[in-house]
Amino acid sequence: MRKLYLFPLLFSLALTSCKEGKHDPAPQPIGREVSFNFRLDPLPEETEDFELIVSQKDGHVLLDTVIAARTKHELKVNSDDTLFDVTTIYSDPATKKYSMRTYVQVNPDNWHIDDGIGIRTEEPRPNTTVYYSNAINTNNYPSHGSVHFGARQVELSRISFLGKSADTLKIEYGRKFATDLTYMLMAEQGKYIFAEVTSPEAHIDFTNTGTAIKRKYSRPDGVPPLTSALFGYTKAGDYTHPISLYLSSRNPAEYDLQFPQTLIEEFEVILSYVDRQGYMHKYWHVGSTVPEEMPLLPKSDFTVIKSKFSDFQVQFGEDKPSTYNLLWRSSTANLNAEWQVFLSPEETAFNMEGFIEKLSPASLEGKTLSDFRLFRVLSHTAKDRTHQSMHDYLNNPEAYLRKELRQYRRIYIFP
Repeated sequence: MRKLYLFPLLFSLALTSCKEGKHDPAPQPIGREVSFNFRLDPLPEETEDFELIVSQKDGHVLLDTVIAARTKHELKVNSDDTLFDVTTIYSDPATKKYSMRTYVQVNPDNWHIDDGIGIRTEEPRPNTTVYYSNAINTNNYPSHGSVHFGARQVELSRISFLGKSADTLKIEYGRKFATDLTYMLMAEQGKYIFAEVTSPEAHIDFTNTGTAIKRKYSRPDGVPPLTSALFGYTKAGDYTHPISLYLSSRNPAEYDLQFPQTLIEEFEVILSYVDRQGYMHKYWHVGSTVPEEMPLLPKSDFTVIKSKFSDFQVQFGEDKPSTYNLLWRSSTANLNAEWQVFLSPEETAFNMEGFIEKLSPASLEGKTLSDFRLFRVLSHTAKDRTHQSMHDYLNNPEAYLRKELRQYRRIYIFP
């Protein structure tokens, strides 16, 4: 296979293929010229290029080429279609595992797909010990599960009590910043305190505490108790240093959330549960306040009818998702790959096998493509978002990191 690298603004393609001989696509039908800008940042960073295939709804391949990763490309095709099927394929240079994705019937103009978005590189952290005095006594001696500790970008800590006769709570954690902001909640008391930590050992008096606000969400019939998580941001619009404020798995079941009244300018709420049919629900809300109600559904917004590689079918309820995606896996000696397929809820049936055979990707030449098995189906819903506008957002790293999508839900199942 000959690799063709396209560099931004140098030239555009009306019809290009990286294939030779029998793999050359048929001549492109006469149609209007459609241009789009496109970029993909694969993982790991050592991945240098990827195969890009743009095809029409009828399966006709308009563009099939290998282009450089982490580079903005200006591309052109000729077609009377306004929406296209866009497929990307690359392999990990070390493991040779393929990462594939297909967006069905989209306009990919100005998309920047970043596979590393939201992934933080962990740095060595100095061990820090915080001692809280006056935190416990013989009348309110807490269980480990009712103590919640958080700091900037820290979710793990070790908690110990210095004897029931003592009043000191000891917390050890990896401090990431020279000047850190810590948070400690005694959930059974409903009391919290923020404190700045600048040294490997800190002593904090728990006497001067605030009273936490508590939330208990109403649930539709059939919805089990919620699993909840809450993160806080001390500066609105800056989501780089989240502070863990609450995890229901570590706290009393009497409330779904407890949260501070001070210092936090924005909150991120995550509620989850598994419905009676085995579908996992997750609901997000980002805002300056913690909502008093959340739009929880008693059952999934979709049902998987058939899960064959050659015959996938799904059924949607009245409250249709904005978009949904399928994750297929092949784990054979011939092909180790994951393939995500993103579809509009208007597409209720899809033949993956027929689709990939018609594409005939050069990257997968000689590979057995019939060994894919369905691993997960996931719906993604936000108010006023369509299949197109949802992916316009998800493939805009700047908008994604600004958390412009303020409330949404995801529902998924592993068939």
